[in-house]
Amino acid sequence: MNGKTRNILTVAIIVILIVSAILITIALRNKTKLETPTKNTTIGMGTVVVESFYNVDKEVSNTAITKSTDIINDLDNNRLSWRKEGSDIWNLNRDGSAYLDSVTYDCISKCFDVSSKCDGAFDITVGKLSGLWNIGMENARVPSDEEIDSVLPAINYKRITLAPDSKGSYLVEIGEDQSLDLGAVGKGLACDQIKAYLETTEVYGGTVSVGGSILVYGMNPTSKDNSWNIAVRDPFGTDSDYMAVINCKPCCISTSGDYEKVLVENGKKYHHILNPKTGYPAESEITGVTIVCDSGVISDALSTACFILGYSTESLDLLSDYDADAIFVMKDKSVHITKGLKDKVTITNSDFEVVE
Repeated sequence: MNGKTRNILTVAIIVILIVSAILITIALRNKTKLETPTKNTTIGMGTVVVESFYNVDKEVSNTAITKSTDIINDLDNNRLSWRKEGSDIWNLNRDGSAYLDSVTYDCISKCFDVSSKCDGAFDITVGKLSGLWNIGMENARVPSDEEIDSVLPAINYKRITLAPDSKGSYLVEIGEDQSLDLGAVGKGLACDQIKAYLETTEVYGGTVSVGGSILVYGMNPTSKDNSWNIAVRDPFGTDSDYMAVINCKPCCISTSGDYEKVLVENGKKYHHILNPKTGYPAESEITGVTIVCDSGVISDALSTACFILGYSTESLDLLSDYDADAIFVMKDKSVHITKGLKDKVTITNSDFEVVE
């Protein structure tokens, strides 16, 4: 090797080392940025919303937060709320029929499907019943037996008519005396819509919590296997107390419990999960149930249905229909975990015990 060749080789090696050092520096800088999420806490759908996104470019995450918040507010104000005049559901309840966009229509269709599989334990035609109780609102009260009996005949999901046509219109009709309440699935729908939006962005991963409904999206850069750890609230503790942790890949998680919205009258507590069959808050041995599956709407609907059905064959069969898993927390602090989650759940509070 002559001197000229040796010099060229030396220069090439130096250039490679410099480029490698630059690439390593950029990679480390990007990794640091990825491991620091952009977070936002706000109020939407009557609850606390927490958005947390990972991306090298913080502006991408900021844009995603703004868009996610807009999605939640649009669903609440313009589509789903039966209390807000002019929303799709408000108009449908007033007129008995309405042409809806594909998002709202698909949500109602999924609810109808769940109702058909659980014999109406979950039923979105409880609007008039919800209006009697109004649990979670300032004018909440315990209605009389006569008032409840007067609205029970209107609760029947089978009277919903779904009529899409070939031109892309989606007509929904309900019975003359019926009123829809999508409050049980609105937060899950928000998770689904945010997920669909995030798939069009460069967001690497993140989580969105809308009250008891959680979207787990993409990869977690702080974990070796890109998985996520999601806490399960302690039903007997404060909002910040948890009793278990779920290690999971991207999914939707929904929790229903008798501690979320409560009315106390004459020393008795009434929770907001109403049994469509009785008209009163559902009674079972469950204090909370957490569902894990691919869809926010479905996980929301299943958490309500399973809470009402209790830990039972009916609940387990329903979960199987949707390839979903669940954690049932009982009032005696025993815990039932379905097969698909058993190796992914860690009990963090010794007061609780997993039973078969």
